[in-house]
Amino acid sequence: MASQKGQSVVEFALIIPLFLSLILGMIYGGFAYADYLQYSTAVREAARDISLQKADKRAASVERLNGSNGNEYADPLTKLYHAEFSAAIESGADGDFVKVTVNFIRNDDVLGTIIPLPETLETLQCTMPLEKEIPGESSSGSS
Repeated sequence: MASQKGQSVVEFALIIPLFLSLILGMIYGGFAYADYLQYSTAVREAARDISLQKADKRAASVERLNGSNGNEYADPLTKLYHAEFSAAIESGADGDFVKVTVNFIRNDDVLGTIIPLPETLETLQCTMPLEKEIPGESSSGSS
């Protein structure tokens, strides 16, 4: 009887680390997904913000957003991925558009390469038409 009790303790000691690593992996996977959703919203918000600005401020906003990590629009829960925003104003047959893109690269400084996270996530992109300016409206804007 005593040997069976010792066997159950050994089995428990072998299984509990696997169980805990599975739980922690699910938690970190949830955090990574929450970050991805937050950046998805940030891409739309950045595109909308730039599309609504006056023509003289658009170029500065695009320049500021290019190469940044988008902290103005997103505050991720984790640092598992490094996000890099890029924006451009494009002309098409239907008018001018602003296109905002986010690329993700895994940050190995956080967890190392122990946890098998994908090296990159799917690129997020949003394209919005630029709003037409109303003639005679001041470029300073009102609050």
